[in-house]
Amino acid sequence: MNNSDPAHFLVRRDDPRTVRWRREPRPPSLPEGEIEVLVDKFALTANNITYARLGDSGGYWDFFPRADGWGSVPVWGYGRVIASRHGTIAVGERIYGYFPMSSHLRLAPRNVTARRFLDGAGHRRELPSTYNEYTRVAEPETDRENPHLVLRPLFSLSFFLADWLQQQRAFGAEQILISSASSKTALGLGFMLTSEERPVGEVIGLTARANRRFVESTGLYDTVLCYSDLDKVRCRPSVYVDISGNQRSRAAVHLHLGDNLRHSCRVGFAHWDAASPNLRGQEPGLPGPPPTLFFAPDHILARRRAWGGQRLAETVRDHSARFYRHAARWLEIRSSRGEEAVERVYREVLEGRVRVDQANVLYW
Repeated sequence: MNNSDPAHFLVRRDDPRTVRWRREPRPPSLPEGEIEVLVDKFALTANNITYARLGDSGGYWDFFPRADGWGSVPVWGYGRVIASRHGTIAVGERIYGYFPMSSHLRLAPRNVTARRFLDGAGHRRELPSTYNEYTRVAEPETDRENPHLVLRPLFSLSFFLADWLQQQRAFGAEQILISSASSKTALGLGFMLTSEERPVGEVIGLTARANRRFVESTGLYDTVLCYSDLDKVRCRPSVYVDISGNQRSRAAVHLHLGDNLRHSCRVGFAHWDAASPNLRGQEPGLPGPPPTLFFAPDHILARRRAWGGQRLAETVRDHSARFYRHAARWLEIRSSRGEEAVERVYREVLEGRVRVDQANVLYW
């Protein structure tokens, strides 16, 4: 695909069900200081659907901007440098980072070190640096890369959300309820919250009846309940972590717990089609505190300032390694190749048709 025209998978910004492919000729020349990357592979999970859902309010469409109401959904992947006019980045290098759902991407590396660099493209300079950083991969492809592709972005969110809840002392709650408990982000959060430094006495996973047996088998929650069993949740000081984004489920939790709800945290949109488009939390008539969006990049930057980059990286890496070993017991990763597979898997993830014990890595 090196010499072919770049392929771009685009979605309508106002309706992620509407998609199209677009091919564009490669520009004839590469500007001084830039590199061109061929995207080898990327993971596609419900997290990427959240990026699309928050595309305008969260700025996710701004990383790889398109015109005329279309957007490029960001994904985490590996790529290979196929052209370079940068003095310290050579053709053939592999990098890991944030890519569009496209076969090619041009980057303008700055702040280059032996391990990483930032994309210095003008339109990305004001965007969160967390998403602009690319890791230079020294070793060849290994069998650890695909689990890393699938789990690293999801577990990073889990880690920083758990760390933030620890900082907040769980708002004085005695229990934390987590929706979409079968999702990888929720499982990672359960892993963190039930560790030896748990902030509350009980962590409850809420899930669909069809997924309950799987969720229980992971052992990552103290209690697993179906959404229809909310009456079994004790009315005591609580935090609700909403990963499903399902407005009906969120309302049911608020109505059941009422003033016992100390904080309501919106994280994702695993159930994007049942999610409220209102991200500011104003839901008239909803008892308890207004749902508040957790934006991970803000907390990541705060932790980096407090801990320094090295300590932060080492801490996340240590916890990630333990979670990856746990996930190997229950996670199957499917690999698919080509444009047809990209569109098929995108629709499966969008429509919630991926099995809870599976994940997808896509190769161009």
